[in-house]
Amino acid sequence: MYVTEALMDYVEAFSQWGFLMAFLYCLASSINKENKSSVYLSALMLCSYISSGYINLLESLYLNWALYDLITILALLILEHLKVLQRSAAFHFIIFALTTNAVLTLIMHYDLYVLYNYEPWWYWSVYSVGVNMFDVLMILSLVFNKNTIFKRWVTLNFKKLKNIE
Repeated sequence: MYVTEALMDYVEAFSQWGFLMAFLYCLASSINKENKSSVYLSALMLCSYISSGYINLLESLYLNWALYDLITILALLILEHLKVLQRSAAFHFIIFALTTNAVLTLIMHYDLYVLYNYEPWWYWSVYSVGVNMFDVLMILSLVFNKNTIFKRWVTLNFKKLKNIE
């Protein structure tokens, strides 16, 4: 159940479209608000995902994607330090999701280009589902500016852990 190269362009286009829609939503919903942090956050994510689809900084596709994730994290942290961005649930989740995506992508690069593994195995499905799920969750967190799904998951699991003790 991994994403093949034939589907990769469609998935990439969907992610770019999703970040564009999140940006437009944040832009429209912040018209009369002083805090434009969500607009800047969504604009940065949109720029990152569009440029990673068209500008190759490295020859390896997976290393290129991981580098874009790391550059985006660095840009987010710099903008937060300069007080352009405010910390929000979306900000924290996007940092978490980009870090996770970068790690998953680096493992995929290692599997393909260092170990020369070209036989599909379970990690390819984990990678495909994981990276794309985090992309959708980042888009949703920008729209809602809170990651309700993630917060509920953490809360439910924390309650389960408390009940075990």
